[in-house]
Amino acid sequence: MTDEPVAGVIGRAQGTRAYLAAVLLAFAGIAFWSTNALAGSTALATLDLGVVLVLQFTSATAALCLIAGVSALRRRRLHGTEAAALRGRDYAYGALVGFVGFCGTQTTQYVGFAYAPIVESNIIAYAWPMFAAVWMAITARSRHTVAGFLLSLVGFAGVGITTVAQHTGTSTGSTVGYISALASALCMAYYTLAVARTRTSPIYVMLTGGACGIVVSAIMALALHTRWDPSVAWLAMAYVGVGPCAAGFLLWSAGMAKSRGRLAPLGYATPVMSTCVLLIVGRSFGNPIAAVGAILVLLCTIGVLVNDRLSGAQQL
Repeated sequence: MTDEPVAGVIGRAQGTRAYLAAVLLAFAGIAFWSTNALAGSTALATLDLGVVLVLQFTSATAALCLIAGVSALRRRRLHGTEAAALRGRDYAYGALVGFVGFCGTQTTQYVGFAYAPIVESNIIAYAWPMFAAVWMAITARSRHTVAGFLLSLVGFAGVGITTVAQHTGTSTGSTVGYISALASALCMAYYTLAVARTRTSPIYVMLTGGACGIVVSAIMALALHTRWDPSVAWLAMAYVGVGPCAAGFLLWSAGMAKSRGRLAPLGYATPVMSTCVLLIVGRSFGNPIAAVGAILVLLCTIGVLVNDRLSGAQQL
């Protein structure tokens, strides 16, 4: 009788530590992501889109190869038996998640950064909770998922307003930029929902995505006649590759694994934090109409987060 309460206390303490560790990992990833738009837009001011993408994926893949090498050595010491249980379809699915979720997210995001005002395109690209909310409403119908779906409609209206704003004659953005930013949000929503189902490691998922990204970005660079003029801006993209790309995605994936996906709503803080970073350093909206649309997307994102937290609290 006396052992049970002690065991319960120990179990709760261990669970609390694991939860806090997951929170720290997730927020570390978000912290990297919040600097992505600033570093990327700074590089795009002097570099072609093709070289920006090549530098991003090359530096990210190099960092991931180093991490994968260290992990392989550790598995060898522990007689890594986990890989033996994986099948070909597990690797194929992990590669698909890497291609769509990592390569797709980063490529379309930077196309958005290049062809639309950075503040609006950043908000739209990180508004992936809109798609996640729609998916949850389809697969798990409840009062909260319906509320999330209604909030997502507000977000999509904001995207529409922001896109239409480029026809007012005062916006510097293009439809290609806004659509690409929206595609990035769709890819990131897929990654968040699919990565928890992969049996392969997050490093494998991202390595395959990074390799695909190098190929895709190299093709884009050739098609866009990229100028390969080394400059200080290359350092900004090397940081994006190692920081927001490699470290950000890995930390986020680790946090999701430790929390079994329960902390996924924390990712909704990314557009708020990254937008604050851009505004603090002096970046601004393209025009007032676009600002209204972007603010609607931001409110949708915050609303989905609050709704998800209320749902989680009621389930406890």
